[in-house]
Order: sequence, then structure tokens, then C-alpha cells
Amino acid sequence: MDEHTNISDNELLELPLFPLNNIVLFPGMQLPLHIFEERYKTMINHCIEHNTPFGILLIKEGQEVGEPAEPFTIGTSTRITNSQTLQEGRLNISTTGERRFELMRILEKTPYMTGLVRYLDESSDPVPQNIIDSTHQEFRTFLEHQATIAGGWNSNVILPDDGHELCLRVISAMTVSIELPGELRQKLLETASYSDRLQKLIPILRRGNEIMSEQSRKSNPFQGHRLN
Repeated sequence: MDEHTNISDNELLELPLFPLNNIVLFPGMQLPLHIFEERYKTMINHCIEHNTPFGILLIKEGQEVGEPAEPFTIGTSTRITNSQTLQEGRLNISTTGERRFELMRILEKTPYMTGLVRYLDESSDPVPQNIIDSTHQEFRTFLEHQATIAGGWNSNVILPDDGHELCLRVISAMTVSIELPGELRQKLLETASYSDRLQKLIPILRRGNEIMSEQSRKSNPFQGHRLN
């Protein structure tokens, strides 16, 4: 049985922690990882054996390798969905983000970091339709630029109306196409309300559209009216 099944939202629980550079994981997001350090091989094997999650935190100061880094305090628990053991005990794992949490206290730093965390409630308030519509408008433009650069465009893209799904879709697409600074993604993760998160994403999308438009123009300098 999963060790965390009967823990209520308000209780603290001990969670193995994996601080990473420039990685901010959101609930529902997929994250593949290659595990090669001994301490994290130990941690991941324990999670696989006991079917328990671990926490992903963005590094605030320090590095992934070597001395324990100082992480931000808001992160996301993640569940291993698939694993492959390689030579020398290295692992390739697939994970899915589950729940946001707040790190209350670091318990151990060796052999790997563990901490007491509390899970954070997600907003259940509906996102106003005008925010959904504005996000859809900017995101469709973004996807069009993205497809133009790649050499095609599908005009039948269906975008979700659910605030959580829309946030996840936008952040995933922007992370692939343009460099969203880790601290910016961290601020989005720390924003509990999907309405507030989307309102923060809209101007970021607009700026992304400016960047993608320039990239699109450079990749296709012969844009303009067709001569038939």
C-alpha cells in the first residue's frame, strides 16, 4: 500500500527531495530523468520499491552534483511511472507531477535530501471566461508561430477551457519553444489561483509571440502576398 494514501492535506509528511537546476515541475506534467549519482540511485530505488513519490524543487543556490543545494520551498511531488535500469545501476525514469507542496523543514541532507512538507490546496474557483478567451487568443497565435517555424500549421487545434489544463498546456509549449527563466516558472508554480496564473501567463505569451514572430520571419523571409 502507498505510504501516503491516508495522509490528509493538513498533515506534514516526510518526502525524499530532488533539487534540480532550471527544472520547475507542475502537477500533471511529464518529466523524464536520468539518474546517475549514487545518492539519487538509492533514493529512486527506494521510491520504486515502496511505490512512494519524491519531490522536485528548483535549486535556489548551489548545484545538482556535489554538496547539497539550497532549494526554493515550493515544489511538486512526482510519481515514477516507468523505470529502466542501465549499466552501473544508472536509471532512466519517467515521472508525472502530482501535487504542489511547501517544504517546511529539511530533515536530512545525506545521503540524499529529505524534508517535512505539507501539500498545498489547488484553487477550485472557476476561471472567468474573459481570461480563458484572452489566453486562447494569445496561445493560438503562439502555436501558429511555433508551427510555421517547424514548417506546418494545424488550424483545428482544440484548446482546453479548464484552467489547470490550459496552464499546463501553455507552460509546456512555451518551455519547448522559448527559454522561460526558471525563476519565472517558479513564480507561476507558487501562484495558487489558476486565474492569477493565467493572468501572469498572458503578457508572457504576448512577449513570446513577439519573439516567435521574429523567428518565424527569419525562417521564412519570403512571406507576403502570393503571385498567382
